[in-house]
Amino acid sequence: MSERRPVAPHTLYLIHHSHTDIGYTEFQARIERWQVDFIRQALRILRDSRHRRNQHFDGFKWTCETFWPVEKFLQQAGREDIQAFEQALQAGDFGLSASFLNLTELLDHEVLCSMIRRAADYGRKIGVRIDSAMTADINGYSWGFAQALLDNGVENLFSCVHTHHGMFPAGRKQFPFWWETPQGGRVLVWNGEHYHFGNDLGLAPGAASTYLIKDELPLAAMYEDVWPIATTRIPRYFARLRDEGYPFGFVPVMVSGLRNDNSPPSARIIEMIRRWNETHGETLRLQMVTLSEFFASVRRTEVELPVYRGDWPDWWSDGTASCPQHTKIFRQAQRDLRYYRQLCRRYPQLARADCSPIEYNLTMFAEHTFQGSESVSHPWNWVPLIVSARKKAFAIAAYEGIQVQLEQARSQLGAVGMRPEMPLRYKAVNPNGHAISGLAKMMVHHFEFFELRLDQGVEVWDLSTATRVAHQMEEVPRGVIIGVPCTLPAGEEKLFEVRAVQAATGNTTSSFRLQGVEGVFDVAQAEAGVQHGSFFLETPFVRLAWQEERGIISWFDKQNRMELLDRRQEQGAFTPVYEITAVPDRSQMTIVRQRMGRNRKGLAVQRAVGKLAAVESSSSGSVWAAAELRYSLPGTSLFLLELRPHAHAPRVDVIVRLNKDHRWEPENLYLALPFASADRPFQLWLDKAGAQVRPRIDQLPGTLTDFYSIQEGLACVAEDYGIAIATPDANLIQLGDLRVKPRLLQGMPGLENEPMPIYAWLMTNYWETNFEAGLSGFHEFRFAVQWGPELNSEQRALQCCRDLNAGIDCFRLESEV
Repeated sequence: MSERRPVAPHTLYLIHHSHTDIGYTEFQARIERWQVDFIRQALRILRDSRHRRNQHFDGFKWTCETFWPVEKFLQQAGREDIQAFEQALQAGDFGLSASFLNLTELLDHEVLCSMIRRAADYGRKIGVRIDSAMTADINGYSWGFAQALLDNGVENLFSCVHTHHGMFPAGRKQFPFWWETPQGGRVLVWNGEHYHFGNDLGLAPGAASTYLIKDELPLAAMYEDVWPIATTRIPRYFARLRDEGYPFGFVPVMVSGLRNDNSPPSARIIEMIRRWNETHGETLRLQMVTLSEFFASVRRTEVELPVYRGDWPDWWSDGTASCPQHTKIFRQAQRDLRYYRQLCRRYPQLARADCSPIEYNLTMFAEHTFQGSESVSHPWNWVPLIVSARKKAFAIAAYEGIQVQLEQARSQLGAVGMRPEMPLRYKAVNPNGHAISGLAKMMVHHFEFFELRLDQGVEVWDLSTATRVAHQMEEVPRGVIIGVPCTLPAGEEKLFEVRAVQAATGNTTSSFRLQGVEGVFDVAQAEAGVQHGSFFLETPFVRLAWQEERGIISWFDKQNRMELLDRRQEQGAFTPVYEITAVPDRSQMTIVRQRMGRNRKGLAVQRAVGKLAAVESSSSGSVWAAAELRYSLPGTSLFLLELRPHAHAPRVDVIVRLNKDHRWEPENLYLALPFASADRPFQLWLDKAGAQVRPRIDQLPGTLTDFYSIQEGLACVAEDYGIAIATPDANLIQLGDLRVKPRLLQGMPGLENEPMPIYAWLMTNYWETNFEAGLSGFHEFRFAVQWGPELNSEQRALQCCRDLNAGIDCFRLESEV
C-alpha cells in the first residue's frame, strides 16, 4: 500500500436514515408502523421540495437502512405512494440498502443470500441497481456475508459499528478497505462512525446528542440551538482527522431525525445544511447523499486501499445465548429447512412449497435486538415482556412452518398416518450427494409396544438385503425408540421392519463379568467390546474414563491408540464452568454490567468449576453404551451429563441437561471442550456461514478473538487425523482462558502465544440492556463427537458435523409401500 498523505477534507456527506431495531425501543408491531410511516414522511418532505412549497428542503435525500421497512411499506401502501417511492428511487432522491435487517450471525449462507436477494430483485424490477448495503449497531459478519453481497450484485458495504461491548476492526474508524470474499472477489467496505455521529456533530436541529463526543459543551445545549454545537464540533472533528492522516477530501456521517433508534426523517437537517453552506461553504461544504452516491465518490479517488481477507466476527452475536432455548429452536428450524430443500432436490415429484415465510421468520429471530431497552433494569415491564415473547414467536413460527412442509413431504414419500394396526415398517432416506452413517431411529408408540408383544423380544430386518440387523431399544416419553446402525449411500434409502419374537432364554449370570451383587462395576476391566462401569464406558472404538470431582479425564481412541483430550487443559471434557459477577444492590444491576466492556464479566466475578458428584446410571447394549453423570455446580439445582458412545462407529453423543437457578446478577455458563491431543499439531476450524475459518488466523485485523458464532460445529484437524465436534443447539464458542484481562484483537502482539482452550458458551445475561435479565429454567444442549483418520481435512470434518446434526430421517410407512 502506498503512503497516504493527509489532505484537508472539504465536504461532509450526510446519509440520512433511521436505524432499524426490531423491538428495542418499542414492541415490534409499533416499530413496523413507525418505520413504514418514516418512508411516507420522507416522501412528503420530498414532495414539498419538488412542488416548491418549501424550497428550504432542496437537496433532501433519504436512505432506507434496511429492506424490511421497504417490504412492509410495499405491502401496506397505496398505488400512488408506491409510485412516488419508486420514482424517488429512480431519481436518486431515495436510496436502498441491500441489508434486510441488522443481523446476528445465526443465519446460514443460503438464507442470508435469499434475504439479500429480496432487495436486489426489487431493484431490478424497478430498474434501480442496488449496489450498496449498510448496517448499524452490529459489530461484524460471517465471512460468507461478503460473498452473499457480491453474489447479489452488491459491491459496497457501509458499517456503522457500535462499540458498546464491541469494537471496530482494523484499529480505526472512517477507514475504507477491500474485503476479499471466500471465492476471491472484493467488496468495498467503509468502516464508519456510529450511526448517530451526525447528531453528535449538531447536524440535526432538535436532535443533537453527546453520546460519542464528550467535551465542554453543557448537556443543556443539546436541547437548544444546535448551531454552537455544530460550529464547535465539526471544525474540531475535521482537524482531528487531518492530524490523524486522513487522506480523503470528504467525510461521511450518518444522521437521524431524533436522538433515538427507529427515528423519523427531519427536514430541519436540510435547513441546517443550507445555513452552514451559506456561512462556511467556501471552506467546508455539507451535502446529503445516498449510499450509492457516497460510494461512487470513494471509487473515484486515487487512494490505494488495503485488502483484507477473512472473517469479521461480531461482538454482538452473544445475544443468542441470552435466550438459549429459542436459539435452539431456531437452529433446528433452519437445519430442517436445509433438509427439506435437499429432499425436494432428491425427489422431484414432491410438491415444492414456498419457503419464503419460513426464511422471513428465521431472519426476524436472527435480527440483533433480543429484548427491550429496559429488559435488565425493569424486567417486569410490559415492553420487555412483549418484545421477548414476540421475538421467540418468530423462532417457533419458523419451526412450525418447516415441520408442516416436512410432514407433507414425508406423506408423499409413503409415511403412514396415525391409525389402528399400523405396520412396523420404516424408511430411512439420504437425500444428500454423499453417503451418511448413523442411527436410524424407529418410534413405537407406548400403546402398541405391549399390545404387539414387543416387550417379549424384537428383531429388526433390513428389507433391502433380507438380513437381520443389530438394534437397541430405549424407552422415551410416549413410547420406545429402536435404534439401528445404518449407512446410506448418496441419494439412497433403506426399508426396515420390526418384528416381535419370543425371547429364547432369560438372563443369567456371567462367570467373567467383574460385577458385585450390589450391581456396581468398580473393578478395572480388560479391554473388551461394549461395556460399562462406575468409572468408564467402553466400545470397540473408544474408552471414556472419569474421576470423582474432575469428571471426564480420558477419551481414548482404541483403534488408533491415541488420547483425544489435551491433558494440559484445566477442565475435563464437557465439564461445566459457571460465572457470576456480584452486584452490591439492585440499583447497580445495569451499571455493573455496563462497566464490563469487552470482558463479558466484572473484576468481582466468582468462577466455579463443576465437580462430578455421582454416576446416576450406566448401561451397555449391542448398539451403544450409556452413562449419566451428575455434577454439582453453583447456579444450578441439577446438572446432568449423558454420554452415549456408539458400538459401530467412532462417535459419542453427549447431552447436557440442567435446571438453572434464577439470578438477576450477570452470569455466564461454559462447557469445556479440551479436545486435540498434545501429540499432534491440530488446527482448529470453525463452520461459519458460507466459509470455513481458522479462528485468530482467517480474520480481519483488529477483530474479536475471544468468541465466535458458528453454524454446525468445529473441528480439530491434523495431517492424518481429525476430530469433529457437532453443536446442534449452542452456536457460541469461547477461546482462551476465562479471566478478566485486556482483550487481544487479531494481529496484536502476543496473541500467537495465548493459550486457546475451547469452551461452548451456553448461556449469558451480562448485557445491561437488550438481553434477558434471567436464565432460569430447564435447558438441554446436545453435542456429538466423531474422530478418525478419514477426518483429516477441514471440509470432511465440518461436513461430518453437519451430518451428525442432521441425523438420518427415518419414518414409518404404509404397508403397501
